[in-house]
Amino acid sequence: MDNIAGTPVEGENFFGRSTEVRRLAEILDNDDILLLGPRRIGKTSICRAVMAHVREKSWHAIEINVASCQDELAFLEKLHTALAPEMASLSSKIKEGFIATFDAISARIKSIKIPIPGAGTASVDLAESATEDWIAVGNEVLHLLVQANQHWLIYIDELPIMLFNMIRNDTATGVKRVRRFLDWFRNDVRALPDSHSVRWLVSGSVGLDTLVQQHGMADTINSLNHQNLAAFTDEVAIAMLFKLADRYQLALDQDSAAKLVAAVQWAQPYYLQKAFHYLRQRVSSNADVDIASQIEFAINDMVQPGSDNDFHHWEHRLVQQLSSSDAAHAIALLGLAAQDASGVRPENLLSHLQGRMPNDSAEKQREVFINLRDILQRDAYWWPDESSGNKRYRFHLEPLRRWWIRRNTL
Repeated sequence: MDNIAGTPVEGENFFGRSTEVRRLAEILDNDDILLLGPRRIGKTSICRAVMAHVREKSWHAIEINVASCQDELAFLEKLHTALAPEMASLSSKIKEGFIATFDAISARIKSIKIPIPGAGTASVDLAESATEDWIAVGNEVLHLLVQANQHWLIYIDELPIMLFNMIRNDTATGVKRVRRFLDWFRNDVRALPDSHSVRWLVSGSVGLDTLVQQHGMADTINSLNHQNLAAFTDEVAIAMLFKLADRYQLALDQDSAAKLVAAVQWAQPYYLQKAFHYLRQRVSSNADVDIASQIEFAINDMVQPGSDNDFHHWEHRLVQQLSSSDAAHAIALLGLAAQDASGVRPENLLSHLQGRMPNDSAEKQREVFINLRDILQRDAYWWPDESSGNKRYRFHLEPLRRWWIRRNTL
């Protein structure tokens, strides 16, 4: 196993989640999946492993990252581009009847116009004909797949970011368009004849659940089977560290491995890889040093300027998915929780928020707190620890807690 902390991993470098791959593949036999979670917890790696798994069962599988997409047209273009090589790989008998239709769909996609208020269109509301145009073309693409009488998996990465882009770029009708897109995904796509032969695996590092709840459209994703990626157990995490240690001839013993896992706290593979990287750097510069004594230094190395780029995303995603006031409140609550490794009691967090909202009623203050508390828990910033007998909200990831403190310390 290579010490890779960044790019998605495959083959021998994919470790510890074979059971989850099989479980997700089994779910896809009957349902579409929504896989959410922060960056760097292995969503892309496991989704590609699922793609490889279903290909062994003769499925076609494609991947499209839609983070850069600004509208429905860009989505269709990404989908069409990813499908082209798969269509070319169909058997000659099937392909002959499909290529002309597929090429015609390509021409239609290029003609689609998405009117956006303030961007040169006369109408304030979306023209119904334009809305139905992209939907009709999208349905034709999927109908063509169904006609091939084969199983397909379409993996869409970062769909929530695309939907946030649509709302941000079209303040007048963006929410309406997102609602229609998700309704198409839930209703139109599933209503196609033999639609069960096309399965969807949707992932995102920004919460789609948060977006739909904020805009009163939670019903649009009810048909998706919601999944997440739990951290490794201590046993699996230690086994991973031993495999890395063997690869780089690092004399890591059981106690030191357990100490490193405990120092990371939330044993997601990326953060284990990152911690191992910095530990390896420190040990390689001094062969006689005691490994266990360097673990604390290695964790601190992770959060220093120049090494902390991944942690900035945790802050940015709050700004991306919340209103400016709610994002500021959430960041402040995390700042308070970061002060104590064991976390902070909810009463103290609520009191802190109330101090930031002096002109609001007690009911409003409580409503905002509960909403932010649940978002931060769902998005894996913190978790409610009741081991002491009193509930305390504490950071999942210890390096992130330390980074949050450093960022807010002069």
